[in-house]
Formats: sequence, structure tokens, C-alpha cells
Amino acid sequence: MAELTTVDRLRRQQAALAEFGTFAFRTDDLTMILTEAARVCAECLCEPFAKICRYRKDDNDLLVVAGYGWHAGVVGHVVSRADESSTQGRAFVTGEPVILEDIAKNNSFSLPPFYAEHAIISTADVLIKGKNGSWGVLEVDSPRSRRFDRHDIVFLTGFANIIAEAVITSARTASMQEAITQMTLLIEEKDQLLLERTSHERRLLELQTELLHVSRLNAMGQMTAAIAHELNQPLAAIANYASAAKRTLDHMDADASALDRALEFIDKVQSQTLRAGGIIKNLREVVEKRKSERAPEDIGSLVKDSVALVLFGTHDAHIVTKLDIAADIPAVMIDKVQVQQILINLIRNSIEAMEQVEAKKLTITTRLGVAGFVDVTVQDTGPGVPLDVMAKLFQPFVTTKGGGMGLGLMICQTLAEANGGRIWSLEGLATGAGFCFSLPIATADDTTTDPLPLVA
Repeated sequence: MAELTTVDRLRRQQAALAEFGTFAFRTDDLTMILTEAARVCAECLCEPFAKICRYRKDDNDLLVVAGYGWHAGVVGHVVSRADESSTQGRAFVTGEPVILEDIAKNNSFSLPPFYAEHAIISTADVLIKGKNGSWGVLEVDSPRSRRFDRHDIVFLTGFANIIAEAVITSARTASMQEAITQMTLLIEEKDQLLLERTSHERRLLELQTELLHVSRLNAMGQMTAAIAHELNQPLAAIANYASAAKRTLDHMDADASALDRALEFIDKVQSQTLRAGGIIKNLREVVEKRKSERAPEDIGSLVKDSVALVLFGTHDAHIVTKLDIAADIPAVMIDKVQVQQILINLIRNSIEAMEQVEAKKLTITTRLGVAGFVDVTVQDTGPGVPLDVMAKLFQPFVTTKGGGMGLGLMICQTLAEANGGRIWSLEGLATGAGFCFSLPIATADDTTTDPLPLVA
């Protein structure tokens, strides 16, 4: 094969550089880039061997990481010291190309055995300079005596520069990939946390729902005896009126007005039956589990119904009840049963607080509050709330009762907020304790039910 002219050789080298640059730009695998660089450099310089050594800082040596033409024991295994005792080391340390036309005539370097195994005579080394300093060395080896000229060195230096850029790009790609991996893991972790949070919130909602229901059952349980007594009155009246009506009808022939009296008794039976049914209906609404729904309600009527329900059987307690219901109070947008539970809890607390005092007065007022809200206040003449308890009244398990669980006021706060309002304790009272809660006024847009976040 005829030897190439200098111009043809330069054209060939420039074409190889351009083609390799395109390849390196489009390839992410650094090992593939280094292996291809060794092959192209060797073939373009018409030599059978080339290798690329990477500097290892911890070991202070140069490891052959890619090569062309070598037997299996070279790439990934052979190392040279990163000092001037080897051709690669000198190029690495000085930054200058190192050219040996005949290594047998040079006593300055100690060469690994594989040079002799491959009959290497001539070598040329150039530095690969990375972003953070010297990265490694590119070397072409020949089994013949050869003087690598300046064009060869320029060619090898061009490859070394492309390799350096590929190393930087590879590091960036690896860093980006690691960041993407970390981001993916964080997203998966976030998604898992969101799932767990959703599950925990659902469980919390279930527990809140159950707590509210149990609270109502507990309240109703404590009033069972009084309610039973109150129901016995209309039921006994019903039985008496029914018996009287029967007797009257049995003697209709003897008394012309018997029919009128029988009808009167039947009317009273109906009245007492409706009374007992009303009591049962009111109790069932408070106790039953159902979906929470907000609707416009008359707060005055709700206060009166709640007071009547709680005060069943308390006639002997000598409690003076004052209802101060402001006139022309607009309807409030609430869940009736939930707000009734707030009232029941507060009224029962007041009654229990006044057990040991002589003057027992329960005052319940309704007033317009801040814009868009109605305020409801429940106040008693009991011993009041100790200062050390006042600051943490609405925290769970805080109570002044001997057998109390300390959940009533926390439940009241939860229900008030669920209905769009809030609750607070009154300060600076001369005697007793007082609590006020606000409820939103129904607007013209409040024409449909609005499910609440709590199921009671």
C-alpha cells in the first residue's frame, strides 16, 4: 500500500476527528467512547495498539481503562505510576507530549512487561485534561521504530480534547441521572406519604365521627332516667284517656253526651301521643348516625329545643333558666344536630358545674356577632374555671370533673369549626363560667345542603 502524502494524511486525520466528535457528542456511554477513541487513533495512525489510561487519585496511578489491539490482561488491569518513571506518568505530570522512537534505547522509564509481550518499540503519549485538572493519558504504541511527528501529536491532542469533553459530559449526565433517580425516589416517597396521609386522615375522620357519636350516646345515656320519666307522663296519660274513652263509649246509651266526652278523650290521646313522639324524634335526631348536612336553621328554636331536652328531669335541681333570644336574628347555615350537640355539651357542663352552689342560674343568649355571624352564649353561676385550666380548655383530656374524660369542649370546638364558626371562653366574669360560639349567617346563595367535613 502506497504511503499517504502529508496532505492526505492530514485530511484523513481531520475527517477522523470530525467523525469521532459527532459520535462522542451523540453517545452517553463513556466506556464506548473511550474504546472507539483508541480504535480510531490506532487505525488512523496505521498502528495496531492504542490505550487510554485514567488517573486514580487514591492510588496515585494510571489504570488502562480502554484499549485497542491488546490481549485480555491489559485493559482494566495494567497500571503505571503517575510520576516520571513511565511515559504515561511523565505526560500526565508535565502536561507535555512524550514520544519514544525506540524504548530499548531509553533508560529513563520503567515499562510494564506487556510492552515486551507485544513487542512495542515506539510510543506517543498526550495528556487528557479534564474539567478539574488532569484526567488521564492517550497513548498510541507501535511494534516498529517510528518517529511520531507534530501532525500526529496535534491529531492525538485533538482526540484527547474530545475525550476530555466526553468525560465532562459523562459526569454531567451521571450527575443528572443521579439527580433524576433521587427526584424519582423523592416523588415516589412523596406519593407514598400522601397515600399514608390520606389513609391517616380518613382514619382520623372515622375516629372523629365515632367520638362524636359516642359523645352524644354518652350524653343521652346520662339523661336516660329523666327522659324515661318524661315519656312516662304522656304515655300514662294516653293509657288513662284511652281507658276513659272506652268506658264512656260503653255507657253511650245511658248518657247522650258520652260521645262528645269520648271524642274529647281521644283528642287528648292524640295530643299526648304527638308529645311522646316529639320527644322520641328529638332524641333520635341527636343520637342517630347520619351524614352531616348544612342548611338554614332558626338558632332560637334550636336553643329552645336543646334546653328542653337537657332539662328533662331537673325540676328538683332548682335551676333558673333565662333564654335571651334576640329578635330578628337571621337563619344560620349549620348542621342542626352538630350545633345541638354543642349546646347540649355546654348546657350539661353548666348544670354539673352548679351542683354544689345555691344560686343556680343558666343564661343562654343569642346576638348578632361580627359581620356575617351570630353568637350564642351559655353562662352559669358555678365556681368558674381555674386559671391554670383556662389556657388549655380546648385541649383533649383537660377537665375539672372528677370522672370526666376532658373531650367535651374539644368536640365543641371541632363541631363549631366544622360549621364555619369558632368557640371561646368568656373571661373576666364576676362569677361562674361562660362560653360563646359563633355560627355563619345563611346567605341567598345557601339554597342547597352543603356536606360538612365531619360525619356525625
